[in-house]
Amino acid sequence: MTLTTLTSQFTLVIFIELNRHIKQYLSKTQMTKTYTYGSLILLLISILTLTSLTFWNNQDDQPNAGLTTPQGFKAVKLVEGLGKVRHLIVTPKGNIYARLAKPVNGQGTLLLEENNGKAIVKSGFGNYGGTGVQLYKGYLYVSSNSEIFRYKVDANQQVINPDAPETIVTGLVDKGTHETKSIMMDNAGNMYIPIGCPSNSCQIEDRKKGSLGQPGCPLLETSGGVWQFKPDKLNQTYADGIRYATGLRNVVAVDWNKQTKQLYVMQHGRDQLNNLFPNLYDSKDNAELPAECMYALKKGDNAGWPFIYYDPAQQKKILAPEYGGDGKKEGNPEYIDPVAAYPAHMAPNDILFYTGHQFPERYKNGAFIAFHGSWNRGPEPQAGYFVVFQPFKNGKPFGKWEVFADGFSGSQEKTASGRADHRPCGLAQSADGSLYVSDDSKGAIYKITYSKEAESKPITSASTASTKTTESEKSAREIPAAMRESYTAGKAVYNQNCVVCHQADGGGVQNLNAPLTKTDYVLGSKSRLINIILSGMKGIDINGEKYSNVMPSHSFLSDKQIADVLTYVRNSFDNNASAVSTSEVTAVRKGK
Repeated sequence: MTLTTLTSQFTLVIFIELNRHIKQYLSKTQMTKTYTYGSLILLLISILTLTSLTFWNNQDDQPNAGLTTPQGFKAVKLVEGLGKVRHLIVTPKGNIYARLAKPVNGQGTLLLEENNGKAIVKSGFGNYGGTGVQLYKGYLYVSSNSEIFRYKVDANQQVINPDAPETIVTGLVDKGTHETKSIMMDNAGNMYIPIGCPSNSCQIEDRKKGSLGQPGCPLLETSGGVWQFKPDKLNQTYADGIRYATGLRNVVAVDWNKQTKQLYVMQHGRDQLNNLFPNLYDSKDNAELPAECMYALKKGDNAGWPFIYYDPAQQKKILAPEYGGDGKKEGNPEYIDPVAAYPAHMAPNDILFYTGHQFPERYKNGAFIAFHGSWNRGPEPQAGYFVVFQPFKNGKPFGKWEVFADGFSGSQEKTASGRADHRPCGLAQSADGSLYVSDDSKGAIYKITYSKEAESKPITSASTASTKTTESEKSAREIPAAMRESYTAGKAVYNQNCVVCHQADGGGVQNLNAPLTKTDYVLGSKSRLINIILSGMKGIDINGEKYSNVMPSHSFLSDKQIADVLTYVRNSFDNNASAVSTSEVTAVRKGK
């Protein structure tokens, strides 16, 4: 429930109660004249409206919009509640185009107008979700997860006919995993579209323990790289494009460096080394490998995925275990090296080279990176949910990266648990050099500005107050004695095999891994649930939300282990259901 909805419901409840008391009062005093009752109601509405607005404004009045930024910088939250805002741009006229992962009220692209520290939606169009958005030579370019469209804009950069887009590229891979499409233009009339590979590490059986890699990884023929197209040619397909670079598992963050005239991308690195190859990697390795890498691309480059990954501790390209690696063997030296490396699994969703004049000189031509935040560092604490700055010198990364804007998650505990309030996703720069950050969790857009005068003032920052709840404060349900042994054994199985994807609280991961809390899949038919463990499952819709990651078969677990872990899941995370017995699992396995 959003704060807006909560405020509206709160106001409605007060209105109903006060209305009832007014009627009682008028009845007792025999004041039945219509104008008296009407006047009191009008006064009541005015009071409630002012109260509601005051309540709303106070909620949005956190210091620095709840963020921590360097001295001299100020953050404001322009808007919230738009939907899942992915990438965004700011037009030369100062308006904002924001792409939504899924349409809201039939609108997947929003046009917002900024005024007095707030942004208001002026219009929306395009009944399809997506990520990419760019303004280029009189057209607005937007992407779905399989196509690129463009709309003609007027002198004010506003779309002329939102009902008549032109299709620029069609038929791009979209299998529900790593499916988003970003858009970038160079200064020579080319358009670049990263196409993620619908796989974690190109295993024969995706995300299955011990499964080896597909020879040569044929998925790379149509995904796992960056494709180059022409922005002014209609109805292009793969046949019209050029595979500009390959060996990139999933790229969402892409920018053209105008100083070096080169394409830069950030790769989402692979997952689950420990889960898939526990004989080679431990849980610490799983949390810290591989690095999230920045690559400077040239035509024909190969970054090496899925055959290698980059180990930041060894500073080497390591052969992937699916292709004969053991955590120490080095990979093919022909694969390009990253130009910078960052902690594992933090999910870089946008990169922006700063070319403005508002920020101090040290930021000029450096890169801002929006880290969406991790989900698969467990049992180690999750990380990310911030915007970092990578200094550049002479066109190359120079020195250590630094956190630029933090506090999006809401608290240190929310970061560690992966339950962030807001998750940075897109970056944009306005004509005056301000930096904009989108959030695809609560649909917010932030604006960060710099003022030299503000350097002398104390740094305003997000609250670091703890929101941690201890086990003794939780009202955990007492586990019946008859299932306690199975429940305890199941918890150990869960922590070894399930916690990375479904999380310690059973809440799953937004859009990726399904939650286990009070869903029919968990609390309903036991045989269906057992079959999911034995056979696996690809993609699922729960309460209108799509979760795209593959859950591989866990048939390698014994019947007792499956019974124990399902008993644990059905009686944890606010669930309350009967135990699953070993004989029930055996019967389902025999019937397959």
